[in-house]
Amino acid sequence: MRGEGQWLVCFDTDRIKQYLLATNRLEEIRGGSALIADLDKKRKCGLESRYGQQRVVYSAGGGAAVLVPTEQEARSLIAEIEREFRAATVTASITGACVWTDTSPGRFGAEMSRAGRELRRAKAAKAELASVPIEPYMRLCSSCGQHPAAHQAQDGSGDWLCQACQKKRELGRRERKGFFYEFIEWAAEPTVWEEEELPKDLDAIGSVSSPPGYVGFIALDGNQIGDLLSKPATVEAYRAFSEGLWGLTKEQTFAALKKYGLPRNGIAPFEIILIGGDDVLLITAADMAVEVALAIAEGFEAQSSRQVLSPAGLSDERKKLTMAGGVVLAHADFPIPAMYALAEALQKSAKRLCAEQGYETGAIDFQVVSGSDTDLDMLRAAIPHHRPYPLAELRKLLYYIRQFKAAGFPTSQLQAMYQALFEGEVNAQLASIATLGYLGRSADKTRYNRLKAFFKDFGVQFEGQLPPWDANKRSALADLVELYPFISAKGEAE
Repeated sequence: MRGEGQWLVCFDTDRIKQYLLATNRLEEIRGGSALIADLDKKRKCGLESRYGQQRVVYSAGGGAAVLVPTEQEARSLIAEIEREFRAATVTASITGACVWTDTSPGRFGAEMSRAGRELRRAKAAKAELASVPIEPYMRLCSSCGQHPAAHQAQDGSGDWLCQACQKKRELGRRERKGFFYEFIEWAAEPTVWEEEELPKDLDAIGSVSSPPGYVGFIALDGNQIGDLLSKPATVEAYRAFSEGLWGLTKEQTFAALKKYGLPRNGIAPFEIILIGGDDVLLITAADMAVEVALAIAEGFEAQSSRQVLSPAGLSDERKKLTMAGGVVLAHADFPIPAMYALAEALQKSAKRLCAEQGYETGAIDFQVVSGSDTDLDMLRAAIPHHRPYPLAELRKLLYYIRQFKAAGFPTSQLQAMYQALFEGEVNAQLASIATLGYLGRSADKTRYNRLKAFFKDFGVQFEGQLPPWDANKRSALADLVELYPFISAKGEAE
């Protein structure tokens, strides 16, 4: 015989990033993002209306948890939400699971953890949706290339689209939906944000970037958030944790975009793909990408104790929460799915550094892509870089880039030192020493002092050690030179 409790129903979307980034069309990505955001809102409103706010543990970021009175009600709710989600998205899915839960004070975190395990089992057991057989006479979708075409686009492109891509493209053509609409409301500056155009494609974002033609892809994720999900002692504490986390991520993302993403030539220089819990995916003009990613991660870390941990009673568990991120800087014609895959690899690299440092700080890794290669190891095979960077170190790197630009540092000298990095340890040392000597002979020692300070701040001791190498034979010089064109001369570091 069961004691006091209720049925806990949990939901989570399946492979949502793959659904959003199935195509290379920005309008379709925007439409899919708006559709998912709208479904999240409707699900939350529906659950609160049906069961009351006190029984909705959380509902945001593609997932939800709610307490219901009976097993029959729980299973009926799962079937209903899974069915409606599939009908709305056509090719995406959401999975639900339910467990009988002891709601006694002090146990709820453990019960949520148990429900999470059931949900993961349900997701793993769910059979992959079989693809419709493609007969020789069938036409594949012009956009995703994965499903049979069912509609011809009415936008003049002549594309034949599957039902999912057609739905996303139509919705994506309508401006100010989804996360962008929420951003406009949050920014509360209608004269700035309600008159500009949304970019129709990456070329539009690239056209207002510096250097022209380049865009940035940002992927950010919280560190070890899952380890805290079993810690809140009550339903109220868990709700405070979930709402605080979602609110903090969204607030810091919006704040960074408001600060660095003002309209340029009447165009918004960014696209919000996803904000979910502690997860962020953005496309921006290249010259704001690193600043935006850094600002989000810094703000998330600085405010996490006050907005997330303390309200949920978890201050004894963690002092703060941190983020890891990847930033890809590439030409606007670089495929969006490839940018996403590379950004995810960079994010994993940053997470490894966070783990090495005991998750006491967030970290960001970045990569400038000039060709068509998408393998991170191949891209870095010959680059003696210093990446990834803890947040404070990356902020310092941006400071030096601005200091060099303010001093009118000769780009020819930077390029000469950069090229020498690939010619062996001794040649790189000779080039750096030659540059220091050249600058040191000038009456104005500003550029000499700044270059020497840069080397010292990034591990070159000079006493018996020659630049540009640190003790581990790495060099931040490569990172500075590669990032140099994408950082504006003005900023906080001045």
